[in-house]
Amino acid sequence: MMRVALIGSPEKPAAAATMERLLKWLSGRATVVFSEITYESNRALPHAPDVLFVLGGDGTMLAAIRKLGTGQLPIVGVNLGKLGFLAEFTVDQLERGGEFLFQSQPQVTRRAMLNVSSQSQRGQGFQSLAVNDCVIFAGPPFRMIELAIDADGEALTEMRGDGAIVATATGSTAQNLSAGGPILEPTAEAFVVTPICPHALTFRPVVLQSNRRIQLCVQHANDGTTLSVDGIVRGAMQAGDCVQITRYAADCLMVRNPSRSVWYALRRKLMWGQPPNGA
Repeated sequence: MMRVALIGSPEKPAAAATMERLLKWLSGRATVVFSEITYESNRALPHAPDVLFVLGGDGTMLAAIRKLGTGQLPIVGVNLGKLGFLAEFTVDQLERGGEFLFQSQPQVTRRAMLNVSSQSQRGQGFQSLAVNDCVIFAGPPFRMIELAIDADGEALTEMRGDGAIVATATGSTAQNLSAGGPILEPTAEAFVVTPICPHALTFRPVVLQSNRRIQLCVQHANDGTTLSVDGIVRGAMQAGDCVQITRYAADCLMVRNPSRSVWYALRRKLMWGQPPNGA
């Protein structure tokens, strides 16, 4: 029988009750080797599950994927949040039509992720996996900053503005989209470099192959210039600090909901392509 692990968001009041429902539904269908209300998805790895159920919203999904590191597992995302862009299932859908998980090999999509490492003039640095994006933004006093961006050691551009985003295909619908960047198909093996409020109309987002080594170096900074990874602040950036971004050694593995198309979330949750009200 399939070996299954379950984790749930400690911040979602419905997580515990939903986990109990799933445990009852899984009884006789799979062997549950781990279940816990926690973000620490890596705690399930020693139990060697075949599939990981993650109960929560998109933030819970991001945390679970990051904690797995190079030990990525196929994830069944069970939405307990609002948008549920990454979590493709509800518990009702699984109870009604989740038999496909055990009758044949479920469809799993692979999504490229970022390996982010920083170098600081102060001798500090860090390395992190990013599911969605890596962002350098101006911060207070919110004057423009200057960044030099290159790909594989070749100069791409020098830009002035409020910062820049490097996003995965998964993250193309997050801050990248809000900043005017393109939407990529989730399985696209590409990254997007998107300027934030650039000081020239000539700056436009650039889509690069995921095998590129992208580097962003701060030429001029504010006191509050900051680096964030998947929305989590990683530290201050000063002139001379650089961030290197490559493809992470493992891909995120997402179990597809067969009742939903690839574009379902765009159409139904982000209202993509819908005409204005009254049209």
